[in-house]
Amino acid sequence: MATATTTRKRSTRKAEATPAAAPAAGNGRGSQGKARYLVVVESPTKARTLQAILGSDYAVIASLGHVRDLPTYGYGVEDIKTMDFRPKYVVVKDKRAGSDKAEVIRHIAEAAKRAERVFLSTDPDREGEAIAWHIKEAAGIPDEKVTRVVFHEITRPAIEAAFAEALGQKPVDSTHGRREPGKLDLHLVDAQQARRVLDRLIGYPLTWFVQKKVSRGASAGRVQSVALGLIVKREREIQAFRPVEYWTVHAQLAKAGRSFEAELVKFPGMAKGTKLRPEFGPAGPAIPDEATARSLQESFERSRFVVESVKPGTRKVSPAPPFTTSTFQQAAVNRLGMGTARAMSIAQELYEGVNGMPGLITYMRTDSVAVSPVAQGQARAYIAERWGREYVPEKARAYRTRARGAQEAHEAIRPTDPSLAPEQLKGRLNAEQLKVYDLIWRRFLASQMADAEYRTLTVEVAAREGESERGTFRASARTLVFEGHLKAYGAEADDEADGEAVVDALPDLREGEEVERQGIESKRHETTPPPRYTEASLVKALEELGIGRPSTYASIVQTVLKREYVRKEGRQLVPQELGFIVHDLLERHMRKYVDVPFTGEMEEELDEVAAGERQYDEVLRSFWPEFKAELDRAEAEAEKEQEETDILCEGCGQANLVVKWGRNGKFFGCPRYPECTFTLPMGPDGRPVRQSEATLIPYRCPKDGGELVKKTGRFGEYVECVNREQGGCDFRSGVPVGVPCPEEPETGQLVTKTSRRGTFYACWNYPNCSYTTNSLEPGKMAPPRPPEVREEANRKLLERSARGKAAFAKRRANAAARRAS
Repeated sequence: MATATTTRKRSTRKAEATPAAAPAAGNGRGSQGKARYLVVVESPTKARTLQAILGSDYAVIASLGHVRDLPTYGYGVEDIKTMDFRPKYVVVKDKRAGSDKAEVIRHIAEAAKRAERVFLSTDPDREGEAIAWHIKEAAGIPDEKVTRVVFHEITRPAIEAAFAEALGQKPVDSTHGRREPGKLDLHLVDAQQARRVLDRLIGYPLTWFVQKKVSRGASAGRVQSVALGLIVKREREIQAFRPVEYWTVHAQLAKAGRSFEAELVKFPGMAKGTKLRPEFGPAGPAIPDEATARSLQESFERSRFVVESVKPGTRKVSPAPPFTTSTFQQAAVNRLGMGTARAMSIAQELYEGVNGMPGLITYMRTDSVAVSPVAQGQARAYIAERWGREYVPEKARAYRTRARGAQEAHEAIRPTDPSLAPEQLKGRLNAEQLKVYDLIWRRFLASQMADAEYRTLTVEVAAREGESERGTFRASARTLVFEGHLKAYGAEADDEADGEAVVDALPDLREGEEVERQGIESKRHETTPPPRYTEASLVKALEELGIGRPSTYASIVQTVLKREYVRKEGRQLVPQELGFIVHDLLERHMRKYVDVPFTGEMEEELDEVAAGERQYDEVLRSFWPEFKAELDRAEAEAEKEQEETDILCEGCGQANLVVKWGRNGKFFGCPRYPECTFTLPMGPDGRPVRQSEATLIPYRCPKDGGELVKKTGRFGEYVECVNREQGGCDFRSGVPVGVPCPEEPETGQLVTKTSRRGTFYACWNYPNCSYTTNSLEPGKMAPPRPPEVREEANRKLLERSARGKAAFAKRRANAAARRAS
């Protein structure tokens, strides 16, 4: 296969007589007509922040993300049959925003012609590199005009340094080193294209497969299906889990009136291989039942207790590294109760700049824990000033990235100015932005602080009956003597999760002295099943397994939720019936391609493409033939996932109905489809809901004045005009609730609607009337809007409805054309 790099011209950069100068200090906003240089970034916010920094010699334009992408249908490559995997790009059309990127490309191309030099300053990762290349190619910008500028924070010093590096006017910063500063890294572009095409080559065929066998609303994907598999397999572990009973024995002891508790840690006769607390091996628990616990308790109640050893010590706890994308998302979920997608969205805002401020944090899509020496020095100085010299370690802390395939050219997520404390930003950031900034700021500063220090004490007490030793009990204490990094970030919730109880202090005990026995207690426990995944623990598992990359973690979680394969219960991710069915189908027939090893290996191969060690087409060619053969076999062997019933089809009378999955859940359908199209909706009790006879209702059709009848369909009751069947009127709506529309009282009636946010009420003249209200209670109902406001809202709604209808008609036509071919 010809790689993506062979489809573009690798022109050598021509020497320039007068190279551009790095931006000088200044914050004027230059008009595009007078600007000498053009800078292209992705987002308008980032563009505004950069414009304020660069000054009037630079015009900054936002591309609004990708300008080209694979088409939304088909494989999106030149010829799948001959394994010509060159991508077939089309200009992106944002249907929701009603924009066409062709206009953006035209605008960039015109500005590039007027500019002396074009700086492509998209994000510093593979996605950003690909966006920059697409902009260059789509706008037809000559190689000799293009300079690639990469920065990891949007502040004046970082921007000026990045431009100087790209232009060869400053030595390259080793923290953010690129192979060829100022040039597009075509290996990174190839890696992004390979990922995009690979996801299409796997995701689309698997999606078509599960749609044929399960539901038209189902989907599958290279990473999505692995994440679903982790959640489903964990749920099955929980379902199969059988609790193991075990007992612990505790002694309430005292010296000079000060009591303390000690726990039994060993006793004579403990079976080999047994343990007193989980995790238990094959030998099981040392005290498996009440009888054993009671026997031990009785012997201890006859025993005297003598201090056997007293071991004082110290324990130092080092801080955690600064955030990567994965650890940031985990902390946002665990500490802030914030979803991964929301946390990343807020981090993006902080990176790009808020309310006229420069970027407050470094780039937030990273798997590296590296920190620049400058930032380390700034942090150490601030820590010393705020908390004292004793909180600064002797040497600056450097961390080693452990994530598989980490991109060390990136930095960890950190504040761009460590001395900018969160309290200084109150009133300038909203509540969520402040919480996220505070989290990142505290984690970074803590990562550069001294160890926390504890004074520890472990005491072992022997239970002796006469000359015989009946068991050994242990008590532990830990006292914080120096906060260190805990001053900034505090302790993690799982720091103490080691089974044994630890108290702040114990009495002054000496070896050989006897202590008072106040009581003996035995306690029953059961082992607990493994916990369900949360967004945080799933992201952690994906990173540890090498599945996905920082930019994809949040979207992976959102995809399985959106497809209703998984539901959130509190923070837990609970797989639903459809999730089990889709996972089991793929596990039976395409297991290799939705399992951890394959997906992890593909990530490593993509990393090799990014490093220039593998060719784009080599990766795809080595994968496709075997995958296609397996898919064809699965298509032939897999049966449609449907449940047989004893209900005779009322449409043809030749077969019993089966339970099928549709876009809106389960329903009953004839297995002879498409010869017989009879269906029945499924009620909440799992039984078919038969349509009732159409009944006249005391309302008139708002379109032609005809009578209205109430019917029951797959989704419940509805009303329609009696002239609809003859084609004279197309009116159909929900059942009116008996309240006229305040804005169209003569012809409009309110009907119940549902959305993700809950139930609301809208006029049945939608989309000609856009009135809605959340309540029908007097005093709480939304009042009618002024005529000019209502007319403008209705106009926009009609335009959006027309676009939607046109897009739907086009999709139907395209589908018909593909079937015909």
